[in-house]
Amino acid sequence: MKIKKVLLCSVIAIVMVYLGFSLFFGSHFYINTVINGENYSASSANAAQKRILDISSHYALTINGREQLSDTITSSDIMLHVEFGDELADIIKGQNMFLWPLSLFKKSEYAIDTMVTYDEGQLEKKIDTLSFFKAENIRQPRDAYLSDYTANGYQIVPEDKGTVPLRDKIYSVVEEAVNTLASSVDLSEKDCYETAMITSEDKGLQSECEQKNRLTGTTITYKFGDETEVLDGNIIKDWIVMDGSTVDIDEELVREYVNSLSRKYDTWGKKREFTTTDGETITIAEGAYGWWMNRADETAELIAQIKSGQSGERIPVYRAQAAQYGEDDIGNTYVEIDLTSQHLWVYSDGELVEESDFVSGNVSNGNSTPVGIYSITYKERDATLRGAGYASKVSYWMPFNGNVGMHDASWRGAFGNDIYLTNGSHGCVNLPVKKAESIYSYVEKGEPVIVYGGQTSLPKPETETQPETEMQPETEIPPETAGTDNLGLTPEQQIQLLIEAGLLNPDGTPVQ
Repeated sequence: MKIKKVLLCSVIAIVMVYLGFSLFFGSHFYINTVINGENYSASSANAAQKRILDISSHYALTINGREQLSDTITSSDIMLHVEFGDELADIIKGQNMFLWPLSLFKKSEYAIDTMVTYDEGQLEKKIDTLSFFKAENIRQPRDAYLSDYTANGYQIVPEDKGTVPLRDKIYSVVEEAVNTLASSVDLSEKDCYETAMITSEDKGLQSECEQKNRLTGTTITYKFGDETEVLDGNIIKDWIVMDGSTVDIDEELVREYVNSLSRKYDTWGKKREFTTTDGETITIAEGAYGWWMNRADETAELIAQIKSGQSGERIPVYRAQAAQYGEDDIGNTYVEIDLTSQHLWVYSDGELVEESDFVSGNVSNGNSTPVGIYSITYKERDATLRGAGYASKVSYWMPFNGNVGMHDASWRGAFGNDIYLTNGSHGCVNLPVKKAESIYSYVEKGEPVIVYGGQTSLPKPETETQPETEMQPETEIPPETAGTDNLGLTPEQQIQLLIEAGLLNPDGTPVQ
């Protein structure tokens, strides 16, 4: 019985408290009531008016701009005062006093501008005198842009927002702040300044930066023996061009770079010092041997590799290659042919592995074997050497200068001495069959062949020239290489390519 009385008394007390607060909120603002940015919780309309009057009499609006620049407008500047109507009372009337508990969990915000009055002309004049409009405080905005290339590639330099104020926007923002008696306003947050056209968030700028960094981030290493050429962003940056919004590579500048490598490291057509088996050092300027870069193809492939972003070591595209890089590009594996002694030597890794007498081209009829440095074009067993009206079969065919090569000559009974002067070949190096077989087993495609010495003409006889001894029928021209050099080019085409490569002058003389 006592418990029931306690519970009943508690309920009655709660109801009395609830009704008391309900009556209170019939003439006061709810809890969490905000008017023009100020909290008036549980205040009466009269108390709110007094507070507003106090605020307005000492009112000052702080205007904050960019770069810590600020200014102030006071109530006296614009003759501001407050004229109350029924706005505050209407807010209280609009409340349901019995629902006051809900205000404990919910904010009620109101904006009243009819009670604030000021001289609009004075406001305009005051705004025009604000520090934001002074020339010394105004700086034009600058778009975001890409930096120059650095060790870290390209970076986006952020835009400079500048400090150019928008007068109409500022007036609107200040007017709104004054109407609500706001204590401060931030012009930057309210977008009261001119903006840069291109920002660091611009997709086009970001794409350009990404593309350029992918190209310049590529590092390609060329190795020419002991010499190394590194192509990286420091060089590639100067090749970059813009095609609309697409980043591209200037093909002509890449071609110039490839040409410089070719001029520096190509040895095709250059003079060489060679030490013979007899120990004599000779200079050889003739021949079709050495490193010869294919400039056009290398340019195209280099551009493709840069665009793919693939770093690594690169071997150039060559028209012809030598045994090794460096001044001595012959190496220590080669065939040495001395036309004077009509003897040749075959070296493998510096070791003499074979030697033989031979018969070279017939000097008397102008078929002298050409001197110079060449390389084995290919090897072929059981080839048929065809000529005008006949064909000769050989077992070992090793061409090294177009239609000139080494092969067995089973029809000959003797080799060496001065046979070549009047009874030589059509230009080839005729070998004994066994020696040709042995040499064939050693030499490989691309192996250097050094030809030197010999006579190119005979002294004019004092008596009537006797008929030349009849030669054995032979020919030196396999059908697949007839009239071509070891690159598959005619002599005329070879000369033209040498001129294009900058190794020969237009008149055919070597470039010094």
